[in-house]
Amino acid sequence: MTDTLATAAATDQAAKLGPIWLNPGVSRVNALTYFYAAFFTIGMVAFLSFMQPYLLTENLGIPAAEQGRATSLLALPYELSYLLMVGPLGALADRIGRRPIYTIGFLWVGSVLALLPLAENLLQLGILRAFYGVGSACITSMMATVLADYPQERARGKMLAGSGICNGLGAVAMVGLLSQLPRVFSEMGYDALMSGRLTYWSGAGLAIISALIVGRGLKAGKPGKVQARMPLSKLVMQGVTEARRNPRIGIACVEAFIARGDLVVVSTFLSLWAKQAGLEAGMSLQEAVAKAGTLAVTVSAAQLLFSPVVGTVLDKVDRLSGMACAMGIAAVAYLWVGFSPDPLAVVFIPAALMLGMGESAAILSGAALVGQEAHEDIRGSVFGLFNFCGSVGTLIIAVVCGFLFDAWMPGAPFVFVGCINLLIFAAAIMIRRRTGYRAPTYRAPAVH
Repeated sequence: MTDTLATAAATDQAAKLGPIWLNPGVSRVNALTYFYAAFFTIGMVAFLSFMQPYLLTENLGIPAAEQGRATSLLALPYELSYLLMVGPLGALADRIGRRPIYTIGFLWVGSVLALLPLAENLLQLGILRAFYGVGSACITSMMATVLADYPQERARGKMLAGSGICNGLGAVAMVGLLSQLPRVFSEMGYDALMSGRLTYWSGAGLAIISALIVGRGLKAGKPGKVQARMPLSKLVMQGVTEARRNPRIGIACVEAFIARGDLVVVSTFLSLWAKQAGLEAGMSLQEAVAKAGTLAVTVSAAQLLFSPVVGTVLDKVDRLSGMACAMGIAAVAYLWVGFSPDPLAVVFIPAALMLGMGESAAILSGAALVGQEAHEDIRGSVFGLFNFCGSVGTLIIAVVCGFLFDAWMPGAPFVFVGCINLLIFAAAIMIRRRTGYRAPTYRAPAVH
């Protein structure tokens, strides 16, 4: 009875943003700032991956037949730095809070974006990609952690849907609009090299503005009870311990392995495939990049429109069941795309739309499952592990897919990822049967 009254009192003090009930202490301004940050977080990551083929072609002059391998090589420094940072960042967020890490991350990303188009060789580009990995780890890990902190459990799916919509809009805006800038600057009289630089500098300015807004608008401090200060290594190990203890967290971390890899395959290899198809069709580099941007927008639009559906479903079903369904959808989508002959053909559009749906379902369902299963006191540590697994997956997938792209066929990365999705789909069903049903209102118990 006492617990019921306490819960009711907390609900009365909580703010509400549209249909989303926020946890006590989280204001509407905090939530709106988070949605703004989610818009630009994925937008920045997608923009970097999308524009990389432009740098490989114009700045470095790498032949099309070697760009898959070059993409794999550049993924190594980026993912290794991300891998080293993402776990400790999640634990550090449990100590100092989310806002300072998110703010520094955007500043870091903006600084590296300003330097990237000045790279003159693959070594310089690789070093800058490593630095970008640090900033990317800051903003993506904090996006997931804040998303877990802000909503009440009954509204987690709706908050995820809102975040997914902002992610999709961000990708559409950053890729769809900024991908047109090289052509716009070229028409203004700039050469291809300077057009690319001005495009990157435009993205850098947006990142710095975002840092200022996030630094002012996110909730200060950290959620959960005040705990004794512990070494970062111990905080990180808390996440590992929880994954061992709770198989639902364990399978969510395995799902992160492929879900974040999905993002890099779509944003990097789909744009590379579409750009090369455009050049083979006789387009200029700027025209091919714009055409690839249109295809990326199609995928992002499907992700955007499907996110509310995913969020609504996740608020009504066992979230592990939801994740298993997401893996099934993603598997079908990636295999369909992988065996398609031409990414610029009209008949490719349905496959691109389903690809966006599968990507949306995979990203949101894993985050929802971890957010529910991890108690708020160690949520940053668990999300650190979740993101760490995602980085490992992206590293392996980027390296393998780059060589498959050159050695087999452009659709090979999608076939490879589709097969992994099928394996995780089967594993999720097995764990769901073993652990039984958990209502979407279930809350993780405190860790003792």
